[in-house]
Amino acid sequence: MHFKSRAAWSLLVSLISLGTVSNAADSGVLEVDLLFPRNETYAPTEWMPFVFAVQNTKLAKYLVPKINYEGWNVSVGANNSNGAGFSYSHDNLQWANWSSEDPYFVHHFHADLPEGIWRLDWEFWYSSCNEDWTDFTSVGDPVNRNRTLHSVTFTIKEGGQVVDVVAATADDKTCSKENAAAVNVTGKTQGVPSRLDMPDNTCAVVGSPQPTPTPCQVKVDSAVAASMTASLRAELCNRTADRPDDCPKDNAAQGLAVAGLACLAAGVGMLGFLA
Repeated sequence: MHFKSRAAWSLLVSLISLGTVSNAADSGVLEVDLLFPRNETYAPTEWMPFVFAVQNTKLAKYLVPKINYEGWNVSVGANNSNGAGFSYSHDNLQWANWSSEDPYFVHHFHADLPEGIWRLDWEFWYSSCNEDWTDFTSVGDPVNRNRTLHSVTFTIKEGGQVVDVVAATADDKTCSKENAAAVNVTGKTQGVPSRLDMPDNTCAVVGSPQPTPTPCQVKVDSAVAASMTASLRAELCNRTADRPDDCPKDNAAQGLAVAGLACLAAGVGMLGFLA
């Protein structure tokens, strides 16, 4: 009987703690910046990179961040009826190893964008908790999904500059202060029971109003750029069809190469995809 009472008390304490605010997390400003492309004219390229940076990554875990974007060739209209548009979602950032690097680079390559004027709309999503929500039996969801919207226009045209992420991020004059988002993370967290989409059933409490971002601080060096290119090549060579002719023929060796490149990408804090 004594054991049952103690177990019941432990369960009650755990349930109560799920709805309380704590100061278990770090505080500060998390920032997301679009590093590339910029409002420039680029020469046609087989693979166009889209690169973001997350700064102060230790704050990202309980925000469950997500980056979505879509682009279309405004030279041929906004309805994308000719297939000139594209969209992509980095919706698996909640599984990222945020402790691996700061800043954390998120990138994606898109193939064979035709010449024209392109508009890229991107949005940064994150979760936050209502600090006043303290009772797990209350009606309503304590978790809010928030987003910020941004846009950049770039041109693809013969005679434009060669696509070079290292050179672009080294030039502060081409950096748009509008293409960044910032979140004030208070360090307080809220327990949210039965929410498998939230790490440790925990949600961050953010401050208001949101701070002004300080973009143009992150640079992509040659090592990071090489890792992005290497991850692209590894993905292409790992395909069963349309593989580059100079990929390794040995499947076992290819598997080791892909694993090695994955480790390299993780080592520089980078998540990459292609389409």
